[in-house]
Amino acid sequence: MTSRLDAKPVSAGKRALLLGVGGLAACAAGAYGGYWWLTRGAVAGDEAKLLNASFEGLDGKQQPISAWKGKTLVVNFWATWCGPCREEMPEFVKAQTDFSAKGLQFVGIAIDRRAPVEKFAKELAINYPVLLGDVAWLEAVKTMGNPQGVLPFTMVISPKSEVMLRRVGKLKYSEIAAIFA
Repeated sequence: MTSRLDAKPVSAGKRALLLGVGGLAACAAGAYGGYWWLTRGAVAGDEAKLLNASFEGLDGKQQPISAWKGKTLVVNFWATWCGPCREEMPEFVKAQTDFSAKGLQFVGIAIDRRAPVEKFAKELAINYPVLLGDVAWLEAVKTMGNPQGVLPFTMVISPKSEVMLRRVGKLKYSEIAAIFA
């Protein structure tokens, strides 16, 4: 029987290789975990608060989310300062145009100040309702399937008020199109 003191020392090259492989494995696991967290990290939650809420529209009038009951509703929480939010919105404009006749209704809830939201909505020619939510909604979305409370956060709600999809991070046009395929 040999003791640890009698064992052959590991060469510096083997040690570096083992550390490198271990480091790569840790990086891969972290990257996958981060990707999952951002794209699939939504969990089931309590959307009743949203479905019963009203928000101020850019026209200054209160707009209840229930006004769109009976449609496939895509509710997107976003902000003008959020890069991924800005990137996904042109696809939302296209989807609203392409699928509104099939019952699709986007509603954007901006967690932002009115002036930059109005400017961005005009620049992008957003063709769906843009409502204003306060920062307290970042806490509220934690109970609706976005435990991180990050933006963008999107929920697709069926005409029967059932959540079909919760997405933390960007939602793609192809995912919306698949609902209507």
